[in-house]
Amino acid sequence: MRPAPSSSRSAAEPSRLLTAYAVPGIGRVRPGTDLGRELVGAIRASGLDLKDGDVVVVASKIVAKAEGALASAGSRAELEALVAARTRHTVARRRFGAGATVSVVRTPAGTVQAAAGLDRSNTEADGDVVLQPQDPDASAAALLAVLTERFGARVAVLVSDTTSRPWRTGVGDIALGCAGLEPLDSQQGLPDDTGRAQEVTVRAVADAIAAAADLVKGAARGRPVAIVRGVGDHVTGRPGPGAAGLNRALEDDWFRTGHIESAWAALGVDPADPTVIPPSGDGSDDILTRTTRALAVTRAGVPRTPGQGAWRLTVMGSGALIRIRPRPGAAASQADGHPLVEAAVGLGALLERIATSLAAEDLRCETAWLWEDSGAPGGANVRIALDPASLRS
Repeated sequence: MRPAPSSSRSAAEPSRLLTAYAVPGIGRVRPGTDLGRELVGAIRASGLDLKDGDVVVVASKIVAKAEGALASAGSRAELEALVAARTRHTVARRRFGAGATVSVVRTPAGTVQAAAGLDRSNTEADGDVVLQPQDPDASAAALLAVLTERFGARVAVLVSDTTSRPWRTGVGDIALGCAGLEPLDSQQGLPDDTGRAQEVTVRAVADAIAAAADLVKGAARGRPVAIVRGVGDHVTGRPGPGAAGLNRALEDDWFRTGHIESAWAALGVDPADPTVIPPSGDGSDDILTRTTRALAVTRAGVPRTPGQGAWRLTVMGSGALIRIRPRPGAAASQADGHPLVEAAVGLGALLERIATSLAAEDLRCETAWLWEDSGAPGGANVRIALDPASLRS
């Protein structure tokens, strides 16, 4: 992984007190609203004012509304089409009981979020969808220019958005856009409490501030803006590098696909392929559903070994057994080899594809080979179980 860039943070002693104030009085924001003027009026009316080192955190939703970043989706299918249009890389897809498919994707802004960061809450009409701002860093810089001019203070602006977190339950806010603040605080080379030089620690300051602001603000409470005070040692007052540097590059992302999607990609199947029904996100898929999907993945993609087409796959009963038998008729050569030899090689490759696609579904299997009197392979029975120990009972 690449080392994170060092920050140019001030040498000033950091504050030991952090405060966050939700700004009341933000009016309804619509396309064309002068958001900078709205913020100035609300801050002044609240009596909070802005001081050197303050960070104004603004929910991305009102930024997007003011900029007209809106769309319409009259159905779930239309919403998923909007997500697909704003997807730069699919991480994972899951299906839920009502028929909805939720995709976790890399967005045009570079973040990894569910539904590409699209939002349908607190909108004017049922079919309205709020998109992400087209350039969140530029949006933050424009608001910073207005606030700096009107208050004459060295301040910063964050455009925040809510997202889930790998390995942890619940959501929190992150910095989608940033201006006037060093978003990363590198501790690399600095001594720890024992005097040892730190090698890898880089603090995501902008994300931490956005998360702190979210504790007092909230669109559902009618307060989409907060002022965070006490982090002035990170505030430069200049536009700076923006929040783009907080996004890990795809090539450095150890978790660029979900565990199921990684297996699919290894088998030559696009994780975003709409013809492959994604797994359930609520654990409601039974063994038959999971086995059927595993076979669909096994059949998809381009086989790298000849002879796989000589075999027919059938799911038996409740999905606990897969029968593999020769297809009717004489097998044809696919790679200018002997058809029987190709079929034998293809059967072995097919069984490995089945085992891989089943493992992605958390299913284990045992294979019983079948042989003809001539010594040629006659197929196989693949027995499936949730727990490998149950195969030995």
